[in-house]
Amino acid sequence: MRVEYTPIYRPNLGLGQWAAMLDGILQSDRPNHEYPAFDIEVVGDNQFAISLAVPGFSPDQLSIETENKVLTVKGEKPQDAEKRRFLHQGIFSRNFERRFNLAEHTEVNGAHYRDGLLTVRLVKRIPEAMKPRRIEIDNVGQVLSPAQATLPIA
Repeated sequence: MRVEYTPIYRPNLGLGQWAAMLDGILQSDRPNHEYPAFDIEVVGDNQFAISLAVPGFSPDQLSIETENKVLTVKGEKPQDAEKRRFLHQGIFSRNFERRFNLAEHTEVNGAHYRDGLLTVRLVKRIPEAMKPRRIEIDNVGQVLSPAQATLPIA
């Protein structure tokens, strides 16, 4: 019996490399699990890039969507009017759909296509309220009793 771990352990972008590494280990025995091949790169503080090898696809045959913290990249080619006959076919050119789970507050910042590589730029924007902040300690004030420490409601 084969257990499918992909929905649980897809690369969680913005959370680090461990989920991606675990995903690779768990999927390593699946045929064609790497189609299309991709890289996930840290390009700066809270900035990432996913590059997918999409040879034979033009930019108008590719689509990128996000919904519910899932990034979906699709490649769809029109059906050939004439069937081609190959003696050997080593260049994959079939339709694909690749999904990546995005970490909280991670969003697509743009995409570009060049020389058969589609690169999707991501940025993790942490809200100010969630960022760590330093609290100054006042050492000259007097210690208040709990009754005195109650702040008046304005």
